[in-house]
Amino acid sequence: MKIKDRIWNGLMLITVAAALIFTLTKGASEQEGAPLPLTVASLPTPIPTATPTPAEAYRQERAYTRQRDRDALLVLVQSESVSTETRALAESQLLEAAKNDEIELAAEAALIARGYANSLCAARQGAITVFLDKEISAGDAALLLDVVREASGLSPENIRLTGY
Repeated sequence: MKIKDRIWNGLMLITVAAALIFTLTKGASEQEGAPLPLTVASLPTPIPTATPTPAEAYRQERAYTRQRDRDALLVLVQSESVSTETRALAESQLLEAAKNDEIELAAEAALIARGYANSLCAARQGAITVFLDKEISAGDAALLLDVVREASGLSPENIRLTGY
């Protein structure tokens, strides 16, 4: 299954790259003589902040990466120059990503409420893996399994608890 996913992801990236190159070359030929409008914006001085925990840093990077991926998929969905099959595939991937995000956020919120603020969740294809930053007892594992099951709506056989 992993190889198939990698192939699909590779094909999707190639399609996105081709669409972007097509768009850039089409726009460049229409505006050959026009100067590029450049504006310089003043940037505010960054305010020093506390270093985030590894879990929080991961969440921030995950949000950034997923937004970038969503933007690329939206380009495909909105482009009239790609096939309807490619558009349909991009739409289904957007829906799957939204569903996985919802599952992860619900499970992480439930875990945070139970005192596991540094836990991370990764949902994919109807399953979720929960990464915990500390060792837990069998009783705690059963409780956390139930908490994640209730928050995510997934069956216990599709939930995995592990350390990181």
